[in-house]
Amino acid sequence: MAENNQDEMMVIAAWLYYGEHMTHEEIAGELHMSRVSITRLLQRARMEGVVQFTITRPLPEQFKLESRLKEKFNIRSVTITKSMADPNDTIKEVCRYAAATLKKHLFRGCRLGVAFSSTLGNMVDFLDGNSTPVGITIQELAGTYLSPNAPYGISWRIAEKLNAKIISLPIPVVVQSEEVRDAMLQEPSIKAAMLGIPQVDLAIVGLGRIGRDSTLVKTGHFTPEMMSSLKGQGAVGDILLHFYDRDGSYVSNPIQNRMVILKWEELQRIPNVIGVASGVNKVEAIKGALRSGTVHHLVTDMETAMAVMMD
Repeated sequence: MAENNQDEMMVIAAWLYYGEHMTHEEIAGELHMSRVSITRLLQRARMEGVVQFTITRPLPEQFKLESRLKEKFNIRSVTITKSMADPNDTIKEVCRYAAATLKKHLFRGCRLGVAFSSTLGNMVDFLDGNSTPVGITIQELAGTYLSPNAPYGISWRIAEKLNAKIISLPIPVVVQSEEVRDAMLQEPSIKAAMLGIPQVDLAIVGLGRIGRDSTLVKTGHFTPEMMSSLKGQGAVGDILLHFYDRDGSYVSNPIQNRMVILKWEELQRIPNVIGVASGVNKVEAIKGALRSGTVHHLVTDMETAMAVMMD
């Protein structure tokens, strides 16, 4: 085909596709060409400026903020929901998007790490096992028993929703002494479960804040005085009982040798970690978590995201 004829075909194909809204297949039939040829003509039309697009509305603030946060903290993705009048409704909306983010990252044979979270307890209702890849394994990252008054364990509920098998740690997350912990970790079933933690492909975690009324105080594992001491050491938040400062550096805590939980180094080695948090009282916790390098994807709400973006 001569060059000038190709130019003519390119313009005709562009008019038929963008002006007449014909499909590639319909244009191919009209011009007696293959669908591949039509695709190439349309690509060339865009590259050479024969076809140009003008978006007449500004980019939504939500998307712009997501992009700015990704760039500022050098993370892979940010998902921002609307902030509702009722904080509880905001948390539910955040968890609805967290469920969608989790689904996007699941794959066939994925080992998903979970533990406990007061926030993520709201996410389970939004999970749907009908379209979930097969062969998912739920790997508990910590002992699942917290306290009778703190039903924040989510692993079994997630496994049920996703039709997944579970590798469980049905023991207290905090025990009486380091000796008791070491003895428990020698129990064959517990030892085998802990050995699965380094194999985790994806984890979803809540981001806790430092405060006298935080979830960790409610579970009874930390007293308000212990929280004040951690705050004095510079701690701004925690991920699964591991504390960090505003720069994301690890802060030791007085019960770390009594915890049945993945190590901080193991958390840092998980390839994909989704962090979920909402509320302006968690801004410093979110910033520190993102700077720590342990969180690769953030799900939050608009009001919280705007506060995180501020220096």
